[in-house]
Amino acid sequence: MLRQTLILTGLGLAMWAVSLLFFLLFGDWLLVSTEDAGFGASLFLLEALTVLVLIGISLVVRLRLFRQPGSATRLGYLSTAIGLLLNTFVLWNRDSVFSKFDAGQHQAFSVWMTLAYAFFLIVPAITDRLIRSKPEPAVSAEAALEGYDEAAEPAE
Repeated sequence: MLRQTLILTGLGLAMWAVSLLFFLLFGDWLLVSTEDAGFGASLFLLEALTVLVLIGISLVVRLRLFRQPGSATRLGYLSTAIGLLLNTFVLWNRDSVFSKFDAGQHQAFSVWMTLAYAFFLIVPAITDRLIRSKPEPAVSAEAALEGYDEAAEPAE
């Protein structure tokens, strides 16, 4: 369980770093000011891309890394906690981190981030609910008795 938590924490930290790098490189082109007429469409496309990435990562975590139920949901909780904590400092120092953004683009990033973390709590939980685990094979009474050791019986 500790190994899984450490790996999921590292994955959440990596996802935060990649999204921050994405907006550092392309944010001044992609983020539309909140007063602009195209803000809704831009936000919708960014959130749709975010949901697709989250679905892919949730499926990889649930189907490849950790097959037990709830692993993708744990990824969502850990990554949201890490990302919100780190983005608090990013937004606090927004003028030095995102120096190319204007005030409207800072607001657009904040709106995107808020919705993205809401999706980060919802999408992995839905992924966990939709993926069924293989049921454990039922043990018959005869098979259970075959493993029963008569020598281990207390003497009367």
